[in-house]
Amino acid sequence: MFEGFVVFLFGLVLGSFANVCIYRMPRNLSVVKPRSTCPKCKSLISWYDNIPVLSYIFLNAKCRHCDNKISLIYPLIEIVCAVLFLLMYLLYGFSYMLPSFCILVFSLLVITAIDFEFQIIPDEFSLLLVIVGLSTSFLNVFLADTVLMRISQSFLGFLAGGGTLFVIAIIGKWVFKKDAMGGGDIKLMAGVGTFVGWEKVLFVIFLASLMGSIVGICLIIFKKISKKEAIAFGPYLAISSLLVLFLPKPSTIIQTIFMLEEQILLKYFFPHLQNLR
Repeated sequence: MFEGFVVFLFGLVLGSFANVCIYRMPRNLSVVKPRSTCPKCKSLISWYDNIPVLSYIFLNAKCRHCDNKISLIYPLIEIVCAVLFLLMYLLYGFSYMLPSFCILVFSLLVITAIDFEFQIIPDEFSLLLVIVGLSTSFLNVFLADTVLMRISQSFLGFLAGGGTLFVIAIIGKWVFKKDAMGGGDIKLMAGVGTFVGWEKVLFVIFLASLMGSIVGICLIIFKKISKKEAIAFGPYLAISSLLVLFLPKPSTIIQTIFMLEEQILLKYFFPHLQNLR
């Protein structure tokens, strides 16, 4: 209980730093200097005005110096980051892999927010995921039971994640005569693949494509975007990457679906065949 509380608090603190990354990195600003400032009046924010979530409540969502409205996005990012850290703790416990997977979900959160607004994925996070994923793969029980299999699965995930989207990008450019896949998406999937392995990273790409297609079609139907307008793919890749951490292996999911289909067919369409089994 206490460990989970500590992880949650640490997630809130890192969520505050995530807000810094989300605001500054797309604008090519340093995430280290200067200290946090108000985007409008540029006044330095004191430490007591920079406490995750609580400062937002105590300041009534306004800057102390200029009364500029503070976006609700800031405390939401902090809370989401804390919840994701807590979920990683519940999934892996207080183990050696907990810091690595916290880095993964932190990076996915920042990437989602940046790509959604600016349609860019910072290479710093993709490279960080590749380095952390490969270097800690021998500890990653998510991949396999033995050390050798874990390392090989991580490397195959790196190749499958980045390689699949790279091939799609080449084919898309040849067919549509324009870039069909961003380089940031390719690097992101290479990084995610080092954590989840080749089988699940392919499932990530499938889920992201499905979600992106559904959302894109809905936006076109309701005339929010045109047919030629591109939408950010990174958020769907990031959300799908989070989902597969809690889902069984794709082969298990497919087998379960087939079993359910067989039971439905036998019960409702071919009940006379049940006696032949």
